[in-house]
Amino acid sequence: MSAQPVEPSGWAWDEAIFEMPPSTEAALRIAVKRLDLVAAAEFEQEFRAAWQEAVQTDSTVPMHTFLHRWGVWVEMHRFPARAAHLHELEAAVDRAPSTEEARRAAEQVGKLLAVASAARTSGVSG
Repeated sequence: MSAQPVEPSGWAWDEAIFEMPPSTEAALRIAVKRLDLVAAAEFEQEFRAAWQEAVQTDSTVPMHTFLHRWGVWVEMHRFPARAAHLHELEAAVDRAPSTEEARRAAEQVGKLLAVASAARTSGVSG
């Protein structure tokens, strides 16, 4: 199966379930829970780990990284078609018959995540 390309003009082919929440732990927790209960458990584990690392290193970097990672996750998953496409590409990487096909699908995953990250950073989605 060949990977479907990322839409170059953005993601006009999908509608968000809800507005993007602020980049706070509480707001992202609610959004993740609303989108995927399994991911909500991962969110909690990663939050505790980031908090512990932040305390141990006396640095806010672990929390900023945590909030960015989950902000991008919410940005991707609040659009059902985009989330489905991401999961299709991840599956294509897993079952690719060759390294080259896996690489092509992984490149598309990277592009999707880069667009989500840019949208998250700029505050502009869609």
